[in-house]
Amino acid sequence: MSPAPAASACLWPSATARLHNKAFITDCANPVPARLCVSRRSAKRTFAGLQFASSNLGRCGIPHVKSGDADGNPKTEEDSLVDEETLQRSLQGAIQEEDYSRAAKIRDDLRTLHEDTKASLLAANTRFYNAFKNGDLATMYSIWAKGDHVYVIHPSAGRISGYDMVMQSWEMVCNEDYEFPLNIDLKNVEVHVNGDLGYVSCLEVVKTKGRTWGQQVATNVFEKVDGTWYICVHHASHMEE
Repeated sequence: MSPAPAASACLWPSATARLHNKAFITDCANPVPARLCVSRRSAKRTFAGLQFASSNLGRCGIPHVKSGDADGNPKTEEDSLVDEETLQRSLQGAIQEEDYSRAAKIRDDLRTLHEDTKASLLAANTRFYNAFKNGDLATMYSIWAKGDHVYVIHPSAGRISGYDMVMQSWEMVCNEDYEFPLNIDLKNVEVHVNGDLGYVSCLEVVKTKGRTWGQQVATNVFEKVDGTWYICVHHASHMEE
């Protein structure tokens, strides 16, 4: 999330400056979640019409998008006969019973399950970057976890928390005057999984119209809901070259 990732998780210079300077304000005295109201007509050019209001929007329903292999082909994890926790218990039982032949087979099953889980996590990471690369806001809405616990940190911008505000930050990015699709190269990709949580770290190189916006170090955190990986945290920061 080999994976063929194709997009960058950064706000490019113009959008970053706008978000950093005007878009998101943290009111420490009033921690009530806020919603950033941005009209589509003004998103490309100006943020003069920004408003803050209580975040009381209805949550979008989570689409049933099944995880797939790294190439994006569907794969149903719920069809697995056993999960990692069950296999771990069986492994401990086999060791205690000194049934080492059975323990070895369970270890192999655990290794296979772990590799399959990593592949499905990489597929989710690929879907995120494909949406980013193409400026595909509809897909971006569908692949993020729903809740106040999600957040994004774009390069040179502060932390943006809550599904509604995170999505509106992506709306600003996708409505910018960039020439989509972007050319995004991911390097040094690493995948880590622990149960229903996992993360992908990488180095992003973003190019458009023959120009490069430099390198960003990115970490994407995912959580598994009903067998599907959804991104819940994206953190990208500039890297000195």
